[in-house]
Amino acid sequence: MLSVLFCSRRKDNPDSDLPRLLDSTVETLSPAEYAQIEFLIKLDDDDSEQLPASFYEKYPFPIRRFTFSRAEGRHSLHHAQEYLFAQRDRRSRWCLMTADDFYFTRKGWLSEILAVPDEYCIMGYVRPHIEAYCGIYEQEEAIRKWVVAFGLWSPVVSSRVIEICQNFGWQANVDSWLMGLSVVLYDLYGVVIWRHHEPFYTRGGGYGLGDTPTYNNMELTCQKGPFNKYWFELVRRQARNLYLNMQYGSDFQRVSELTRLWRKFRQQPLSRFPSRLRRKVKQTLSNLLA
Repeated sequence: MLSVLFCSRRKDNPDSDLPRLLDSTVETLSPAEYAQIEFLIKLDDDDSEQLPASFYEKYPFPIRRFTFSRAEGRHSLHHAQEYLFAQRDRRSRWCLMTADDFYFTRKGWLSEILAVPDEYCIMGYVRPHIEAYCGIYEQEEAIRKWVVAFGLWSPVVSSRVIEICQNFGWQANVDSWLMGLSVVLYDLYGVVIWRHHEPFYTRGGGYGLGDTPTYNNMELTCQKGPFNKYWFELVRRQARNLYLNMQYGSDFQRVSELTRLWRKFRQQPLSRFPSRLRRKVKQTLSNLLA
């Protein structure tokens, strides 16, 4: 199953075209695929031009709407996206991060995504030269190149990647964060989780919206940022967590008490075991007699 996550605002937004996006979904999917997709849409509570509830009822797939504060507008998108991700159908293996000015253009795209077996995956119609930024990705000149290396991108990302990373990169531009994550993952571990897909969408507008004033110095656009370079350290932590899950698995495993004690025993050299045991006995006795 795939969850489509995005924010929509009609008021003062001439590029918004939610009907076109939803109509294109009907046109490019087969009836059998309608049960394999859901839309989660965040709406602004001050948008007086919202479409009525009756508009959504005609579509043959689930559309769930969440209405709350606009906050800082576009720069607050990542907060809304993280909320929408937590509300998705838990059967969903994939997320499509898009906007209400995109629309679908090719039949068969959903089945192709659902057929990809990878647990950890980022997909786009351009395969960026991730390897070219190894060791230099924090340099200003390199940032301005890799941040747009994917084109006009509406990223498809496996749900497991977002679960492990726990957020969408501390900024509104999910595409920029995923590109940065890909570069860091290769720089640290030589791993590429990028997959190519044939184009199945296009964008009808919404360009040049990334430079409005914001409190968020973690924001990253094609023109500037992140001004707070701690962003790179945080993304490296995400890359490490992702790599460790890839190596050891992401399923939760209960560890028996015997296994836990054995692992603890092996953490230090055997020669230190007698002194460790004495300290443990002394500590236990002290606690009992206290």
